[in-house]
Amino acid sequence: MEHIKEEIFKLVALLNKYSYDYYVEDNPQISDTEYDTLYKQLEKLEQEYPEFILDNSPTQRVGDRVLDEFEKVIHKVPMLSLSNTFSIEDLRDFDSRISKLSSDDSIEYICELKIDGLAISINYENGKLVSAATRGDGMVGENVTENIKTIFSIPKTLKTKKSFEVRGEVYLPKKSFELLNKEREENNEVLFANPRNAAAGSLRQLDSKITAKRRLSAFIYSVVGDENINSQKMALTVAADLGLPVNPNFKLCKTIDEVVDYIMYWEEHKQDLPYEIDGIVIKVNSYSLQEEIGSTQKSPRWATAYKFPEEELATKLLDIELSVGRTGIITPVAVLNPINISGSTVSKASLHNKDIIDELDIHIGDMVVVKKAGEIIPKVVRVVEELRLANSEKYVMPNICPSCESKTFTKEGDPFTRCLNPDCPEQNIRKIIHFASREALNIEGLGDKVVATLYEKGIIKHTIDLFSLDRNKLVELERMGDKSVDNLLNAIENSKQSSLDKVIFALGILNVGKKAGKILAEYYKNLTNFSKATVDELLELPDIGLITAESIVDYLSNDNNLRFINELIEIGMNPQYEIQNKNTDNIFSGKTIVLTGKLVELTRNEAKEYLERYGAKVTGSVTSKTDYVIAGEKAGSKLAKAEQLSIQVLSEDKFIDIMKEVQ
Repeated sequence: MEHIKEEIFKLVALLNKYSYDYYVEDNPQISDTEYDTLYKQLEKLEQEYPEFILDNSPTQRVGDRVLDEFEKVIHKVPMLSLSNTFSIEDLRDFDSRISKLSSDDSIEYICELKIDGLAISINYENGKLVSAATRGDGMVGENVTENIKTIFSIPKTLKTKKSFEVRGEVYLPKKSFELLNKEREENNEVLFANPRNAAAGSLRQLDSKITAKRRLSAFIYSVVGDENINSQKMALTVAADLGLPVNPNFKLCKTIDEVVDYIMYWEEHKQDLPYEIDGIVIKVNSYSLQEEIGSTQKSPRWATAYKFPEEELATKLLDIELSVGRTGIITPVAVLNPINISGSTVSKASLHNKDIIDELDIHIGDMVVVKKAGEIIPKVVRVVEELRLANSEKYVMPNICPSCESKTFTKEGDPFTRCLNPDCPEQNIRKIIHFASREALNIEGLGDKVVATLYEKGIIKHTIDLFSLDRNKLVELERMGDKSVDNLLNAIENSKQSSLDKVIFALGILNVGKKAGKILAEYYKNLTNFSKATVDELLELPDIGLITAESIVDYLSNDNNLRFINELIEIGMNPQYEIQNKNTDNIFSGKTIVLTGKLVELTRNEAKEYLERYGAKVTGSVTSKTDYVIAGEKAGSKLAKAEQLSIQVLSEDKFIDIMKEVQ
């Protein structure tokens, strides 16, 4: 018996650690599937040997401890967690238990998408939002009222003067997640592991301004305290009628077979949704039956969550490649024995930085488990240490730059390894590529391969060399005929007329994206003024924080960078900022437009900027208020919904034709 006691003790300790990492640190160490497997193992042992149940067992608690930084809030009605099922067989067992506990022979179920986010409780008094709290441990949560108020999908005032509590899930849409991680990568910040992790981190910000920038959203799934509501379907309908955000994909099912069909459908189509789901929630519809069936201390007996299996595959780590970015950051990339995950072949995955490598304890030749974070980004999640070869050595980030062989630098407390050599070849190539990119000065004909060739041939060494290219040297290059060379030289010359915000963005300053470029352009008016910016001055500008301000001043303090700006001014690239008035005399003015699918001739951002310049409002979801949908290749659910609502759909070619006419 002693070995059973020891096994329970170890499982409790391990699960509590994983819970702390997940709920408190916002840093999950294992997949939900792996956690749930261990949890089920513990639960089974405790059922067989109840005398060994520990007070701190996760089975005896709803969640985990509350963060100290926020005011604690006691939930009037406990926020219980749901039991999980992992197979159709488990689900049918759940249905059988419900039938035995219920006096009604015809049980109806409500099926809802299980949003991968953070549970929230919101209180309204006389129709006004007065408080909000996280679930916490189910009994005590964290006061996040000010942060909840920043979420646009949650109304501050309802279409009623009633007082009640609603519950739901705060989440980060896929697009917002991609944008957030892109911004964090540009700012050299540690990336979020997944949208759920990002939503939790965003909602727990002490500064509500930061939360407001994260583009969170929410769905409401419960109304607490309204005695007129007698079913879950009615609760969802009432919530929607009051103006609360309710997920429209719920379904009333008459039989467990209909529930299974619903699950099978969404397991196949979940990737079409603009947000992450990790399963389906199944609830007995009738409130009177719910009361009759009852709850355990931890979870209601009348509901369960069917969890989709996560696709994680093991493969061999063949090597680690190093990539040097334009800011000098050296990024390790795992080279993998190719595997197929979620319909695509994965042969490489970013390891991000030395801290990630250290946490994973990576050895070349390891068998590693790979998944797609958010079904988008390949990620190494753990090492199968049991299969590690005895003679393998732990990988250590090199102290020599792979491009220029200069000594690398790692700032204390910073997970990133950097090359500080201003003449580092790979850095300079990346800087030039960024300068010429579509998002910056959009120099056509100056793609990645052309830049690399020009650099390797010694024709250019720094970005400024683009403006003094020798035509005779260019025509000698392979695949660079007279016409191509003339087009390239014209494009470079035309780039001198770029707007100030694009020029500032093109400089490639750390932490300065397109939005910051526009803010800086509007204030400084030209490069001459911008080159004299101070930290105090920058901190007065909207959305320019201390980190960004210091990055700008550090850039301007470097003699090489300042020389580059002065050289740009000398060749005539010192545009004056001009406020662009929107053209309202066109078919897009005042219209609501949705972009979907892959655009070939334009980037999403180019199309969005064009539409906004001509007075359109670009949104992310198709509704009855949408005027046009512009559909590129492989357009999915948004196109289908547009056709369902009889909304006019424009192909990319048609859109470009209209653009030409408007211009």
